[in-house]
Amino acid sequence: MKRCKVCRRKPKLERRVNCEGILFCSDDCYEDYENSSNDFSHPYIDDYEAVRFEYIEWMKDYEDDLYKYWLYGKPKKEDLIEGIESVIEEFYDYYRLEGTDGVFSQEIYHYLLQLEDLQKVIANWKVDGKELKKRRKQLERKRMGI
Repeated sequence: MKRCKVCRRKPKLERRVNCEGILFCSDDCYEDYENSSNDFSHPYIDDYEAVRFEYIEWMKDYEDDLYKYWLYGKPKKEDLIEGIESVIEEFYDYYRLEGTDGVFSQEIYHYLLQLEDLQKVIANWKVDGKELKKRRKQLERKRMGI
């Protein structure tokens, strides 16, 4: 696996690239890189930033959202799957290109494939009884003001 150009760490959830295809582990390292070209004039930068943001948010929150159904009755799995589908549909032109139109096109396509995989994870997700019990206790403590 490639490493961050600035700090040499393995990029994880918040990875990003610049228009030259240089990999960074985070926005901080991206901003610290001194030899970076001007990505903000690239025609796909706004879409790349939007898809990347959506991907990060979905990956951070999907499990909490699934447990919210068991705690509050909403959102349902189907709602989450539809939410991801709307993101994929919004950027469907990149999906059709299959990443063949440059670095950002490739990255956007990668994120869309990852979101498709997340839809499958959500569809097959099953509640963990221990985790649900722990979350119910936390909710009860919160209600009691403890």
